[in-house]
This record gives sequence, structure tokens and C-alpha cells, in this order.
Amino acid sequence: MNAPSLQTRLLADKRPEPSYPALPQVSDRGESSVAGIYLAGEVAGTPLVKLGLNRGTELADAIRAELGPPDADPDLLDVLIVGAGPAGLGAAMRAHELGMRYRVIESGRVAQTVENMYSGKLLFAEPEAVDNASSLWFEECTREQLLERWHAQIEEAGLAIQTFEKVTDVQRTGAHFEVTTDKAGYRARRVLLALGKAGNPRRAGVPGEAEHPGKLYHHLSDPKAVEGKRVLVYGGGDVAAEAALALAERNEVTMVTIDRELTYPKKRNRDALEGLAADGKLGLHLDTALEGFDADTATIRGTGEEPRTLPNDLVFEMIGAEIPKPFFDRLGIAMEGAWTPGRYTYLTIVSLLVYTLYALKKFPEAPYSWPFYLFIDRQGFADGTRAVFDVGFSPFAWVFEPAALEQIRGTLWFQQGYLYSLAYTIVMGVFGYRAMHRWGAIASDGRYQRYRYASLIFFQVAFFLIANVIAVQGLSMQFAWRAWGLYQPWPLFFNTFHWFSDSDPKVVVLSFAGAGLFGTLVAIPWAAHRHGKRFCTWICGCGGLAETLGDRWRHLSAKGDRSRAWEFQGVVVLVAAFFATLVTVGMYETRADNAWAQTYSYVVDFWLVAVIPIALYPFFGGKVWCRYWCPLAAYNGLLARLYGKLEIRSDDKCISCTQCSRHCQVGVDVMAFAKNAEPFDNANSNCIQCGICIDVCPMDVLSFGQSDEPRRLNVIQ
Repeated sequence: MNAPSLQTRLLADKRPEPSYPALPQVSDRGESSVAGIYLAGEVAGTPLVKLGLNRGTELADAIRAELGPPDADPDLLDVLIVGAGPAGLGAAMRAHELGMRYRVIESGRVAQTVENMYSGKLLFAEPEAVDNASSLWFEECTREQLLERWHAQIEEAGLAIQTFEKVTDVQRTGAHFEVTTDKAGYRARRVLLALGKAGNPRRAGVPGEAEHPGKLYHHLSDPKAVEGKRVLVYGGGDVAAEAALALAERNEVTMVTIDRELTYPKKRNRDALEGLAADGKLGLHLDTALEGFDADTATIRGTGEEPRTLPNDLVFEMIGAEIPKPFFDRLGIAMEGAWTPGRYTYLTIVSLLVYTLYALKKFPEAPYSWPFYLFIDRQGFADGTRAVFDVGFSPFAWVFEPAALEQIRGTLWFQQGYLYSLAYTIVMGVFGYRAMHRWGAIASDGRYQRYRYASLIFFQVAFFLIANVIAVQGLSMQFAWRAWGLYQPWPLFFNTFHWFSDSDPKVVVLSFAGAGLFGTLVAIPWAAHRHGKRFCTWICGCGGLAETLGDRWRHLSAKGDRSRAWEFQGVVVLVAAFFATLVTVGMYETRADNAWAQTYSYVVDFWLVAVIPIALYPFFGGKVWCRYWCPLAAYNGLLARLYGKLEIRSDDKCISCTQCSRHCQVGVDVMAFAKNAEPFDNANSNCIQCGICIDVCPMDVLSFGQSDEPRRLNVIQ
């Protein structure tokens, strides 16, 4: 089946993708956007049983420390826990041990997700490097062993758990919360929503769901209990695939999915499905929707086809599960990345502040500093800038002779550039240090991230000193700015080959022009061969700000096939930079005061490098410029696509927890590769080799490697 065209992908409606579940906002402390309501479990993006137990335990400790002693009112709970999965049970056990007043409300059975698993399913005690911090037992075991041990411990401890009771509302009343269920009401100082998705399966919304619930299932606990039936499995993921494969042994099975291809199941499941379909042992219908069902039949319709009615006894709707968003909406809990009026206001304020910073950096140059040059007194601005500059430059003033220092103090453009690069360097240093410790602590081996962030900070500090102090002392201000071209090769530093004149010393012309050519034609191609696009995450200042200041928002980067389709823009900017440079050097003798160079500088160097992407950090992560518009990243990526050797490899232990794809700043669907144990590189992705996906994986699935295989080019259609 042909892949959709680029135009279709660019404009396609967004649709749910397994790698990118919608989640509510949650702070590092585990608190939702509503103060006093905490989140744990699947709704907080916590994968694996052991990690859920640990997170519940941590939050119980944190809530106990925050609240202090129990309230004098004996009916006021310290914490009401909603959900009795691993996180909820971990929190309940710890609250019990701490002597807290608590209660657990569960809409179904204890450990409902485990109950819904196949009989005999083996649960691995991953990640092995993490200890179980909870008193609840957990080791590698079968589903049945875990349920038996947990039920025994719950009964022995006498945990206060109420099952088959559903929370319908939570409202703050003064200093506590009023919690309403379908059976009673409770009062609590804090609420912990430790919710999973097992009790909230996604539905197709077709006729028959309400009328014939007896033949509709969303889980398959024991395939051996279903025999001799005409079964329709609706869904295109691994859960649906595994159910269809298990049921096909004893039943007449038809699998139906709206997906044009079997994109989402693991390769082994996909191969098995296609094998059964080829042998006539399974009906497989792609690009097809379930239209409805009754007591004896089910109706399906392929795109552009007439409806088909099939004999049917059972329907398994396995199209995923959803977090209880309507419930969160009632509680006022904001979703991650949701565009509310407040978020639009925040975007407007941040955009104005960032624009003001860059406009004043270029003041009084038009059109960059519009509208400020219309009403700000130029002399007053220069005097104010000089006063700030004198303070910021004081550590280096002693290096210069009095006459040279006075010339520096009288040059506004140098002072603006110095103060901007000083602030840039400080921000990268502070936030780089924080990111270094954040990821160094999370990773099982934190050396890669510590070295990477140390490299980013080092290069920024080094070239700040070279361009603003050392080169000024050695070459004068007239040429010192060219040192930035040594740090940021053309076409990232657009003026590398511009503004040379016959009066310039030959050594300066040859040195900087030669260094520019070497960086673009030798250094970057060499790095692309061995290191892919690591330049973006180990050296580059633009990428460095995104990796440091922008790190806290990396999970908000644009995700999905549509967002990846727009990555072609970097090549467009690369072509524009090439022609603008060619015209400037060839027709205007390197003078960049022509319309080609000025247009490029204003559109790209002002708006696309600086104002737009930095303003979007808190909304779409830090890599908007690097991913979509940076011509050097596009050039580096093209080279790495052709002959790069660096790749990220996957073993066969992926549990589809989504953490790798969630934290990728450039929107690579890492999980799509990991679950199929497939390597990815710059031939089939826009990977920048930051290594964060490797470090957030709880199963240690991913690792770096050097490929000797022929390139697997994935050309955009």
C-alpha cells in the first residue's frame, strides 16, 4: 500500500498514536495543576510495576512531610487515594506504615490491570538496577503469583481499600477536599489520583455497544476459554494483535483496523498476523472501520468500499484506553500542552518579552528594532547600555589599554553583542548545570550526559571569551566578531564569508575564510560520518541553549507523523542560505547590504533563529529552530543520512512505556523502533544523538553503536 503523500501528511488531522498518550500536567513533586491533588501511576506517565510502587511510596512520604501531624478532626483523612494499582497500593502501604489517616477507593478490583492480563503472563522485575522501595512484595513472577501475594499482604496489613466504588467528584472546601463517590462522601487534606486506564477502554461508538454488551469485550484474560466462535478483533496495536493471534488457534477470527498498514504492532506480531492471513487462518482487513454489530453479525466498511456484514459471535474492541479526561476536566486538572486562554496569554507575554530582548539587542537598526527606534532616545539608550556594559565588562577591562577601552566603551554594537553573549553564557551555564545533574542522576550510567553538558558549557564559555576578549585584544573589534564563525560553521553563522574588503589584512581574510571552508566542507562532513548530528548536542550554541534552558520543556516537543512531515523546511532554508551567500560573494563582493542577504538575515537570523523558537521553548520544547529551520542541522543531517555510521540500537525488551518518544526533543518516534528491536539513525530519523531516550528507558533497551550496514535511506515522499 502506498504511503500518504507529503502534502497529505503536512495537513492531516492529528490522530492518537501509541507513542504519545495524552497526559495531565504533573510537577516534579507529583502535584497536578490543582494544588493538593497529586498524580501517580499511568496518568502520570509512570511505567512498570516496580516504578509504580516506588512512586506511590515516595508520594506518601512527601505528603506526610508536607502535612505534619494528623488533623484534630478524626473524620478528616490525611490522604484519599483513588486507584488500587501498583502506585496506589504503594502509597497505601506506606501511608499505613506512617500511621496516616488514609483510604483507597477503587472502581474495580485491586490491581485491575494485572487482573486483565493473560493467564500465566510473566511479569519481569524491571528495571533491575532499581530497588523496590515499597513493603509490598514484587519479584519476577506470573500474574497469578503476584495477585496471590498482594492479596495476602493487603489482608495481613488490613489496608483500608474499598473496591467497586467510583469517585465522581473532588472539590476543594477551604483547606481540605470533599470527595464524592457513587456510594458515599469523604473529606481529605490531600488527594492522590493513582489511576490507570484499565477501567476506561476507548470505544468505537458504534451501534451495538449499548444494545449487545454481552458479546463485547475489551480484555482477553484466558484465550482457552473462547473456542469455536466467530470472533472480530477491532484494533491495530499489540494488544489487538496478540488477542487475534491467541484466539486464532481455536476460533474463526477476523481482525479489523483503521490503519492503512500494520504500523503499531511489534514486528514479531506483525509477521505472525501476516503469516496467518496468507495461510487463510485469519481474516485481516486494513484501512477498515467497524460500523456496528448485533446479536449474530458485525458490519465493517473499508475506505471507498461498500459495507460488509460478517457472521459474528464475539467482538473484542481493543483500540486502546484513555485517561479519564472528563473527570480531570471537572476537577480543573489541566492536560499537558492543552491550549487554554491562560496558555495563549502566557505565549503572548513570552513572545513580547523575547521580541523586546532581540529588538533592543539590534537597536537602533531597522527593521529589527521596530517600534523602539521610533520613540527611544538613541543617546539615552547608548548611555544606559554603556553603564550596564561597564559593570559586565569590568572583569576584563584590565586587559585593554585605556585608548582601546575607550573605543570599546564608545561602540554600541559591540556592547550590545557582549551583554547578550554574556547573558546567553550565564543562562547556558546555570541551566546546563541543572540539566547535567538531572539526567546524570536518572541515567543508569550518567557519564554520557555529564560529558555532553560539560562540553556544551565549555564551548560556550570558551568562545564567549575568544570573541569578546581574546580576539578583540589580538585583532580589534573590526575582526573579532568573526571568531563566532569558528564556533558555528556556515550556514549557521551566515556572515562567515561576508564583509571582507581589500583593506583587510590578508592573513585575516585567508584565516577566517579558510577556517569557514574547513568547518563547512571538512569538519562537519567528518563529524557526520562518525558522530551523526552530535554537533547539535555537544558543541553548537543554538542547540546548547535548547538543551539547557529548553530542557525542562523537552517533553512538549511536537510529536507525531504530521510534525515530522514539516521537517523539510531546514533544507529550504539551507538552499536559501546557499543562494544568498553565492549572490553576496559573487555579485556584491561580499558586501551583505543587498536585498538577498538582508532578507535572509531578517527572516532567518532574527525571527527563525531567535525570536520565534526561544519564545516557543515553554510550549514546544527547545528544538524548534534546530529541528525545523536550522540550515546547518539540515546540512549535517543530509551528510549523516548518506554515510553516517552512528546509530541507536534496540534489544527485544521494549515494554512500550512511551518514555523514549515522550522525551525526544526532535519528535523521533523512538518507541516505534524499539518495540521492533530496529536500529535508527539519520537515514530513517532526525535523531540528534542526545542520548536522553537511552537514559529514560527503564528496561535499558537502547544503546549507541556504529553501523557497518548499507544506508537505509528513508526519502520523504
